[in-house]
Amino acid sequence: MQLVNGFYDNDKIRDLVRMGRADSVGVYCMALSLCGDRLTDGFVPRRAMLSNIGATPEQVQALVDEGMLEEVEEGWLIHDYAEHNRTKEQVLHARKKSAERVAKHRNESDVTALHRNCNAVTSGQTPEHQNTRTQKKEKEEYSSSFSKETSADEYLETGRPEADRHISRQYPNLDLTDAWGAFMQHHHGEARTINEWTRLWKGWCQRRANMSGIPPSKRHIHTWKCRHVLEALGRDEETAQADEKACELAEKLNKEKS
Repeated sequence: MQLVNGFYDNDKIRDLVRMGRADSVGVYCMALSLCGDRLTDGFVPRRAMLSNIGATPEQVQALVDEGMLEEVEEGWLIHDYAEHNRTKEQVLHARKKSAERVAKHRNESDVTALHRNCNAVTSGQTPEHQNTRTQKKEKEEYSSSFSKETSADEYLETGRPEADRHISRQYPNLDLTDAWGAFMQHHHGEARTINEWTRLWKGWCQRRANMSGIPPSKRHIHTWKCRHVLEALGRDEETAQADEKACELAEKLNKEKS
């Protein structure tokens, strides 16, 4: 979805506001978001407009009257959508290129690791010793890069893997591939620091999960009668007792999980 800085000052938007139809402007923005998320090239299905967006016929008609929407069979088309937003073909092409860059980067990393281990053996060092030195160097380089601005593509190969691990633990049912595609489309061409990208990416996933009805995972607290303790002690619910052994095991499991 793309909204230019002067969107609020557009003649059509000002007309709607003057007519007391600012609510229709909100509907239009949500329609843009839906098209960007589902890659419909500006088509808003009737069911999505009335159900997902929750627009009323009056709100939609106001947009049609202003020429911002065009009514077609089974829905509406956003006027001149492709002139201001990337098409489905362009988005999929960008995602494919991004995936290819990631695969290439991983392959190069595997080859580099293999050469590093070979050099370590020939120099009399153990691979573990060599890896420790390399990891320390990479950590220093990675830390210094936090103040540098990078593109979203570069962030994909640097800061995102760590952020993904955190997000996956919090929202294990969230499709990160689709979320990243929509995120890339929204922030196309921007440059930010790794810290900023991480903050935006985590916030994006949280909002996407909330909008999709995906609840955050809750940390399981072990008790003397939870399934894990019962299985470890060979007990069942009928014979379970809150004895010292069960309570100690539950406490131990909770500490390990922490």
